[in-house]
Amino acid sequence: MLIADKRDYRQGYKKHYEVYKKLYNKNEDIRSRRLLLAYSVECGLKYLLLDRWHEENPQKILKGEDRRKKEILSSHNLEKILKELGQQGNFKFVQIKTVHKDLVTSETYHQLHRYCIRIQDNELGKEKRFEETLNNIACWIAEGL
Repeated sequence: MLIADKRDYRQGYKKHYEVYKKLYNKNEDIRSRRLLLAYSVECGLKYLLLDRWHEENPQKILKGEDRRKKEILSSHNLEKILKELGQQGNFKFVQIKTVHKDLVTSETYHQLHRYCIRIQDNELGKEKRFEETLNNIACWIAEGL
């Protein structure tokens, strides 16, 4: 696992979100733009976590004794991170089903697009709502930077 510090997370959020917005405005590369949005949000949330914990370098957390903080910081579970930031329930994620009958959650959403996994035909509307939720979180993150 590579270590990213607070500055890296902030930069990851900004860079990925800017490219996401460009692709969204051109209605291009839907899977790639959604993947960038997911990673942008994860970076932004982790930046806010470190800011809340008054920590610049996550090495202290990852090598420290606080198991809860370690688990949250190393997680892809956006709902868990949002809860730690006091935002539980403010953003609702729908669950999407893949053609393989797997459920896609906030923790596995990035895999859906990274691996180009197909979703069930009747889930297309849910996928759009998931993207809207992530975008709403990205806008909320921007307010905190």
